[in-house]
Amino acid sequence: MMNKRNIGCFLLVLIAFVLFSCNKESTNNQTSDLAQLTSFYFADIKNMPGLAEAKFKIDERLDTGLVTNQISQYDSMRYGTSLKKVVPKFTFAASPGSATMHLGDTTIELSGTDTLDFTRTPIYLTIVSSDLSNTKVYEIKTTVHKVDPDLYQWRTITPAAFTPEDEEQQVVMLGNTFYWFSNNGYANRLHTSTNAETWTTKTISGLPSVCHVKGILAHNDKLYYVDTTKLYISTDAENWTATDFSAKPFRMFTMLMSFNDTAWVLASDVAKTNYYLAQVVADTIRLMDVKLDKDFPVSGFSTVTFESSSARKRALIIGGYAISGQCTNSRWSLEYAPTIKGLYRLTNYSIEQSDFATLTGTSVIWYKNQLMMLGGVNKDMVFHGTDFYVSTNEGFTWTKIDTTKCKLPETYTPRQKQTVLINDNNVYIFGGEDMGTTYSDVYCGRLNSIDWPTE
Repeated sequence: MMNKRNIGCFLLVLIAFVLFSCNKESTNNQTSDLAQLTSFYFADIKNMPGLAEAKFKIDERLDTGLVTNQISQYDSMRYGTSLKKVVPKFTFAASPGSATMHLGDTTIELSGTDTLDFTRTPIYLTIVSSDLSNTKVYEIKTTVHKVDPDLYQWRTITPAAFTPEDEEQQVVMLGNTFYWFSNNGYANRLHTSTNAETWTTKTISGLPSVCHVKGILAHNDKLYYVDTTKLYISTDAENWTATDFSAKPFRMFTMLMSFNDTAWVLASDVAKTNYYLAQVVADTIRLMDVKLDKDFPVSGFSTVTFESSSARKRALIIGGYAISGQCTNSRWSLEYAPTIKGLYRLTNYSIEQSDFATLTGTSVIWYKNQLMMLGGVNKDMVFHGTDFYVSTNEGFTWTKIDTTKCKLPETYTPRQKQTVLINDNNVYIFGGEDMGTTYSDVYCGRLNSIDWPTE
């Protein structure tokens, strides 16, 4: 049996428990005079990633009692995002007494899981504090990009810059001028333009009459060309001067590329049994201690330079005919690596990716942080069509571009040996040839988002 002392202790504990419970309930039921929003966003909806990606900012205006508080985006939502069915999410400084959405002429008391039509404007959010003493109204403004950022806009600049002959072609840029060289096997021609639409005929002096113009290279403020024992240099594309290197123990095969602030040359020994990389340094030739593999291309290749994801300068030499005479599927990567002996690392991607098709006469550019390849033929002279191929892993693998986003004009036909250049973020395609026709048409394309700021 419980004695009086134990009963007293029990009553004291019971009273303390009741008082604590009452105090806890009282705390939970406290009201607030805050009617303030601290964040706004859209819930993630399947197949509509643009909603969850949207970032909003809240502007609290205390200058007037009018509807001046505003919720707006840092940037428009991605193209194609639908606002017909969205789930808005809110966080508040304190639990509100009520939160109401006004969409056009419709008013909805929010429950936290509402699916709303944000195409009905104007849109307001009204918050009432839990003690009913304060009310705040926020205007919500949403925007969606009206332009597809991934769409390439292509146009024909001219169907014929001049009357072409059965000739080799090369287009280069020097300053703000396009220079279109051509050679029909016994004479050179030159056409120039500052807009790629209107072309003027010029006279060339100093180049050999049998000139493989595909080997003309623009580097900094000069043009370069090599012909076995001579290096030709021009500052205006019209007048060329030659330096003779016949006394040197090497022969020059072709200009290779402009890379790492240097003009590069493909050279060989006098017997043309071993091939090497060389550089133009102070208008003279410096042979490098890099003997090239028999699978390295000597003609019909394409080159492109860019900065790798590891911030290293890199060049690719793609396709072409090898020293052995074979049409190759090679992709040689030349990387500037100052931490290694010799400063440059040369790697053949084809060893690991041998399924890459044989290719010659293609064009490759670096555009919007990816490689883009157009045109060319395989070893059986089958054309690769009019679609671009892209690589997002620096040339290791390639996929055909989405043709709903990038489609050349119908007048563009499959070809090889075209020139593709980038100027002011525009992609220009010049001429080329197929099995029976040499072209002098010019096309220009641009990615809609090429100039958009990035985060």
